[in-house]
Formats: sequence, structure tokens, C-alpha cells
Amino acid sequence: MTHIPETPKQAASHSKATSAKVKTSPSSQFIPLNETHLETVLGWRNLPHIRENMHSTDEISWQQHLSWFETLKNNAEKQFFVFMQNERPIGVLNFTSMGAIENNPELTTPCIEWGCYIGEDNVWPGSGLLLEIAALDYALINKNAAALYAEVLSSNQSVLKMHKLFQYEALEDRIDEKPKKKDGTTVTVKRFLYQQKQWLTKREKVLSMLPKQIGAAAQHIHFAKP
Repeated sequence: MTHIPETPKQAASHSKATSAKVKTSPSSQFIPLNETHLETVLGWRNLPHIRENMHSTDEISWQQHLSWFETLKNNAEKQFFVFMQNERPIGVLNFTSMGAIENNPELTTPCIEWGCYIGEDNVWPGSGLLLEIAALDYALINKNAAALYAEVLSSNQSVLKMHKLFQYEALEDRIDEKPKKKDGTTVTVKRFLYQQKQWLTKREKVLSMLPKQIGAAAQHIHFAKP
């Protein structure tokens, strides 16, 4: 699941309001999660506005978090990065290798699912857009995946708007079988796909539609090797 706090219009207006303060593009480095950031990531994951956009809204205990991390270290299908902005940890970007996409038999493996969230306030304007670019470039260019897959709750309007801006292909919605809330309420999951050939064709055009400072900052996105 994905949580990004601002829409493209908000990023642009925020950028204008803070242009006097933002003179250079930030560095965006994604480093594999390690013990150093475990406590910080747990704090982010348990924030109410993060939990409400996840499949499970339950708070996570420290012991559950440690168990998850131990499992993650031995799972080659998952990659979990901490988003470092000018060397400050501000969020998470994660990828999961998956099989062929349902109802898209022409897409063979490897396909990759992604999710993210920004846990800090006072981040560089447009940081959510940088996460979108980072995810697409990493999966479809760096990892040479056939497609990038994403799931977003129907209530998460800011992310839905960004996926539309980036021109994702919308797939058939899914109703979660597991209740999101204790009262038994179910949720609609919006499903999206971005094929590699589409991103390679559309990338420059899509970036040209974004605020100029986003395109400049996209030149400073780096992934650290595990």
C-alpha cells in the first residue's frame, strides 16, 4: 500500500511558497533497511495517517517488528529501502517480486509490486513525486521488470491522482476479503499497472509535465547497493 502526503498541485504551490528557501535540488538516496532505522520505521508505520492507508490498520508491536525484519532479511523476493533526503530518513520504498498479473497473461515474470510512505513532516516539496519516479525507474529500468504493479485504497485520493498523472494503466478493482475495520467494513482496492515498454516511451513526456524542480531533483535519485 502507498501513502504520499501531497498531490502534484500541492507540490507545485508548496514549492512556490518556499522557493526562497529551496535553492538546490535535494539528494534522494534509497538505502536498504538495517538495524539503525528499525525504531524510526516502526514509529512511521504506526502513525494513524499511515495505518489508515494499509491493508491492516492494527498497531505493530516492537517484537512483531523485529520478527518481520528477521523474515525480511531471508526473503530474496522483497526489498525494503529507507528514503534518505539530504541524508535525513523521511520514508520508505519497498518492492516485492511477483508472478504474472491476473488477467494480463501476456505479462511474464519478473513483475514487481511497490509501496511507499513518507513518515516525516517538513520534507522537500514534491517528495511524493520523487518516490513515483524512483519506483518506476528502479523496477522498470534498473531491475528490468516487465511491469510495476501497485495497490491503493480508494480513499487515498492523493496517490490516485498521482498515478493518474503518471499515466498508470488501471486494472479491475478488488474488494478486500479481510475487513479493514473491526465493524466488518470492507474496502475497495484500486489496482494499477505500468508496463516497462510504456515507461520507456512515456518517461520524458511525463517528467516534462511535472514542476521543473521535480525534473531537476530526479537527477539526484540514487539506490545504494545491498
